Amino acid sequence: MKKFPLKTILSTFFVISILHLSACGGGGGGTVSNPATSSSTTPSSISSSSAQISSSTSSTAVSSIPSGGIASIKGDYSVAPSFWEGDGPVGSYSLVNVDHPDFVKAARIDVTNPSGTSWNGQLSFPITRAIAKDDVILIHTWFRKITSADETGASFAQLYLESAAPDYTKYADIEMSSTGDWQEYFIPVKMPEAAVVGKLDLKIGFGGGNKIQTFEIGFTEILNFEKRLTTADLPVTLISYDGREPDAAWRAEANARIEQYRKGDFEITLKNSDNSLMTNTQVEVKFKKHAYHFGSVIVSNLLMGESSDSQNYQEKVVELFNQSGTENDLKWGPWIGEWGVTFNQDTTKAALQWLRDRGFYLRGHVLVWPSRRNLPDLVKPYIPESDPSSADPAAKQLVLDHIDDITSSTQDLLDEWDVLNEPYDNHDLMDAFGNSVMTDWFNRARFNLPTHKLYINDYSILSAGGRDVAHQDHYKEIIQYLIDNNAPIDGFGLQSHFGAEPTSITKIYSILDDFHTEFPNLKIRSTEFDVRTKDENMQADFTRDFLTIFFSHPSTVGVQLWGFWEGAHWIPEGAMYTTDWREKPNATAWKDLIYKTWWNDFSGTTDNSGKFAERGFYGDYQIEVTKNGSLHTFNFSVTQDGNNQFEFTLP
Repeated sequence: MKKFPLKTILSTFFVISILHLSACGGGGGGTVSNPATSSSTTPSSISSSSAQISSSTSSTAVSSIPSGGIASIKGDYSVAPSFWEGDGPVGSYSLVNVDHPDFVKAARIDVTNPSGTSWNGQLSFPITRAIAKDDVILIHTWFRKITSADETGASFAQLYLESAAPDYTKYADIEMSSTGDWQEYFIPVKMPEAAVVGKLDLKIGFGGGNKIQTFEIGFTEILNFEKRLTTADLPVTLISYDGREPDAAWRAEANARIEQYRKGDFEITLKNSDNSLMTNTQVEVKFKKHAYHFGSVIVSNLLMGESSDSQNYQEKVVELFNQSGTENDLKWGPWIGEWGVTFNQDTTKAALQWLRDRGFYLRGHVLVWPSRRNLPDLVKPYIPESDPSSADPAAKQLVLDHIDDITSSTQDLLDEWDVLNEPYDNHDLMDAFGNSVMTDWFNRARFNLPTHKLYINDYSILSAGGRDVAHQDHYKEIIQYLIDNNAPIDGFGLQSHFGAEPTSITKIYSILDDFHTEFPNLKIRSTEFDVRTKDENMQADFTRDFLTIFFSHPSTVGVQLWGFWEGAHWIPEGAMYTTDWREKPNATAWKDLIYKTWWNDFSGTTDNSGKFAERGFYGDYQIEVTKNGSLHTFNFSVTQDGNNQFEFTLP
């Protein structure tokens, strides 16, 4: 059985605020009354040595909770929780007796038809006491596997504290997992807004993945410490990820692939002006820039500003990255001035030119984000909010006109575009005019940009434990549709926003391999990488490991951060530098890998044939040769498709 990631309970600072703003709560069923009760024992095949949380015995765990908490949820099953079986149905629920020193009953969930979407199927505990804004609460629950067909040998479920419709705001969102033993979870939360009875539930979503499983939820509670304590005073379950171990088998395999796919042999021949060979001549070869893209989006008005923060921002952009693009400036709304004075075309193009002047490869994001909510105000009147199918056909031309406008204005400043963004849940334009409009958008972009690379982009392909099968399958269907209809697509983006419990490293690789197998002629790019967690050491380790596994796959071409400075980051804790420019461990991990581990300079002498040969990372190099006291430099690039044989003549 694969070793499962270690989870450690520590009293440390941990705050979960609003983690997701998407409406993904799903429906709900009625209250379950008097479910059948049976006995439950741990299967004999589960080894007791597989405990995942230190200090997980109940006496230690319970004593770590400070006194004075007021129960907003007390899930001892004296009152049945609400249960929704999911569309399918996905699973069923029963109440079972368990042998545990702290509780005697648990909810058993049998997942027989997983949908690939975690919220499709829910066990819900409604709060029974209101919670005020800025109250500090502690979510406390127990979880264990009974059976699982998942390749990790583990059961899993998504725990989230969620408001009612229509917002479905999530104030906490973590994946729980177990290989057999009871796992205890502590999740401190400082509530960013008030919640009243009937408008907030603690939910266990069980529809994710594509493997059948059975698990149990033990005693579950929310304790409200109001404003008497901070989150730092409460215990917290620090989450890790599978593959973090220093001796994990995937590391050697990834390093072997990096050696195979990211390096090439090169040969340099030096000659004198009379064509004679320069033998036994000292040469210095310096690596200047990776061919692979290690980048980040930027904020144009910050990059072009004159403050000390802008100066630091500029310096870090040049120091850390060789690829970039704008976070929001090239979206349709800000491009046409709908987002206020901080977004304007002159500043955007100036920022792109600044990056272009420094040799950056540049991406445009995004030509079409095809939901009404993400289209500019200019277009919304043409698309009825509740009936996209009744949209005014004039909207089709507005989209094409926008593609013409922005591509012609930036064609000399960019190298590639995300043509289509997030079609999984942004499809009002497709609902209105049919899927063929997607092909129209790619064709119009290609007409205007004959040589630019054209991409599609979507989220939740690698994140969510890699188990959002419904989303993955939909993405494949859209990509295949574009290919089948001769859309000029060059690659696809995987957004790579990870939460507090990132996807296992081997799972990430298997997803990359799966997509590459289906679409061998398309390139893959991580377009929006970040890790949302307060655990800076785990964040750094996952950054290192994600970069390594992604760099090792031959179909990938780059990793782009979705920002790097806390002062200009959509998820501040996901940044690499704090507001006062403290370098976080994830920034150090980024630099150490790219500019130390994956960096190579060479020194030596030419042989009797005037040649100097080595094997190095693909990218740009500079050779230095001294002759008669004068230093001569030449530039060359080692490429994947070139013969990489270079001849230089010195005067």
